[in-house]
Amino acid sequence: MLGADAPMPILTDAPDDARPLLPVDAAWRAAAASGLPAELAAAWADLGSERPMWWAPDGTERIVVVVHEAPRSQFDALNERLGAGRFVPAGVVCVACTGSRFHGQRGRPWAALRGNLHVSVHLPLDVDAAAAQAGLAALPAVAIARAIERATDGRIAPRLKWVNDVLVGDRKIAGVLVATQLQGGRVRHAVVGVGANAAWAPELAPSPRAALPTSLADVDPVRFGARAPHAWTALVPPLLEELERGRALLQAGDGAALVDAYRERAAFLGRAVTLWPVDEDAPGPLVRGRVEALLPDLALRLEGHAEPIRSGRMTIDPADEPAPTG
Repeated sequence: MLGADAPMPILTDAPDDARPLLPVDAAWRAAAASGLPAELAAAWADLGSERPMWWAPDGTERIVVVVHEAPRSQFDALNERLGAGRFVPAGVVCVACTGSRFHGQRGRPWAALRGNLHVSVHLPLDVDAAAAQAGLAALPAVAIARAIERATDGRIAPRLKWVNDVLVGDRKIAGVLVATQLQGGRVRHAVVGVGANAAWAPELAPSPRAALPTSLADVDPVRFGARAPHAWTALVPPLLEELERGRALLQAGDGAALVDAYRERAAFLGRAVTLWPVDEDAPGPLVRGRVEALLPDLALRLEGHAEPIRSGRMTIDPADEPAPTG
């Protein structure tokens, strides 16, 4: 039985998939939901699967759930549990090797290919909602961009496309989500979702409203191409460290540092862009112009437009060269 005083574990129904996350001297042990503390067993029912369970200590202070094939979005499951006031292990990390009903912003489907990263992370917080809003929005994109840079020893330096896409060159390599649970005007919990193309770029039809995808295996085949089923595991440790670093900044009231880090990686500053409706079925575009600045609340200031832009789906003119920005 996994008791309440046991080391924080990796819980998984996919020990072969999760093995690269373990310390070299750790070994899997067979387990069962009936052997977990009651609250953790209930959480596994929503975040895990009905396949046989294994566990092993991973040397950290958080629980990591790795599922071979998630029947639904773990991001949604975490948010539903938190919204209903049900138990969620503090800082829990949920990874799905593949699965169904995954999505990006506005419910747009996300292709869940084995070997890519599909992770949802709970961030315990106690911060003023208004003051932290921009920093929280910037955090996951900054964190995965830094994680990719670290995992490739600096060979790949991703850039950010407003507001939640991560690019290598002009192609999308990752996308992020963030949701919060509020109480009395304060953020008590945040859930961050990150999807990153580690082993494979999904086959998507070209669209004037979206960048074509790429993968780490495409741009760094020596390191990632041969590790297809486990390519995602190289991103997990640096991503968790960067998320914790950002969480600490938010908790200290320094969300502006995350906005600054976002601005430093922005691929769109000084560029000619098009903003489309967030609803893919709505006619567009909404507005075109050159980006003069990213404001502290993550709104855009476009040349020739008096009002800041706070909503839309961006495309960057690939033929345009950046102009100097102030």
